[in-house]
Amino acid sequence: MENFDFQSIIKQIQTQLIGPVEKFLTGLPQESLYLILAAAGLIALLAAVFGYLLLRPKPKKNNKQQGPTDFVHFFQKSGTIMDIAAAVEHNDVLGRAVLTAVKPDRIRLEIIEENGIARLSSPAELILMFPPEKSMAGKVNSFRARISSLECDDEGCGRMTLTPPTKFKLVKRRKHKRKRVVDQQFIRVKLWLGRADSSDTSFADRIPDLAVNSYDPRSSGHEENQVINISNGGIGVGASPMLVESKFNIDDDVLISIFMFNFRQKVFKPYWYAGKIRSMENMDGQTCRVGVEFTVSGKMRDENEQHIDWTHIK
Repeated sequence: MENFDFQSIIKQIQTQLIGPVEKFLTGLPQESLYLILAAAGLIALLAAVFGYLLLRPKPKKNNKQQGPTDFVHFFQKSGTIMDIAAAVEHNDVLGRAVLTAVKPDRIRLEIIEENGIARLSSPAELILMFPPEKSMAGKVNSFRARISSLECDDEGCGRMTLTPPTKFKLVKRRKHKRKRVVDQQFIRVKLWLGRADSSDTSFADRIPDLAVNSYDPRSSGHEENQVINISNGGIGVGASPMLVESKFNIDDDVLISIFMFNFRQKVFKPYWYAGKIRSMENMDGQTCRVGVEFTVSGKMRDENEQHIDWTHIK
């Protein structure tokens, strides 16, 4: 192997590279030398920052499709009513069901509203949606599962068994933004069981089935009720579980009077709606949250307030 003359190589580097650079730098004005050194330092700093950004480990992305590792405990803790839809289109709700049993190999549901579930069969894939819950991957409000069995007869479907949940994720469902009601003195609500089939207002003369911030001559706990939130699509109120459970059921038709303060005109203005009870959730043992969806809006036809013109909400 040929021996290298290191002293000769170092001498060549000194002569051909370092020497000319030193001669160039010493020949520059002192002001220019400072500028060159500052620019070189800035370039070195930018190169270091760029290299750090390239080489640093990338943060792990939060996978919204991951759900609770122990879904049995998850659902026993949060047991709730679920909307059911075909997996291909979660906005087309086919019915509602209550979770009645959760096992590692299956889940069972009691169907409380059927709008197309009967058309399904095993092993159709479903998406089931529930109020948002926190999981290891963040908030989730849905999961996918397949039908194992579906019990139906001439009167409709009663129960269904599904495979264990998969693909937990957060899907966008709400069409209207809710506004939380903080000050109860600016809103008064009355609910009556009934439908908007007639245009007269005789129902408004009856004692309401649920009163919130409104006078009720029975004084039977209504004074403790509250409006939780309101949106263009519905209203959520809180009331005594005993009062709610003795009068209402999910999917009941209701007539609604909302007396709301108009800050611009400095007066209370009446609003009329008809709708359906979509959810009843016992929140803390002291309060039951009732969720009502507006399906029809009303407007007084005359000054005597004897008739209401109803219009379906799209």
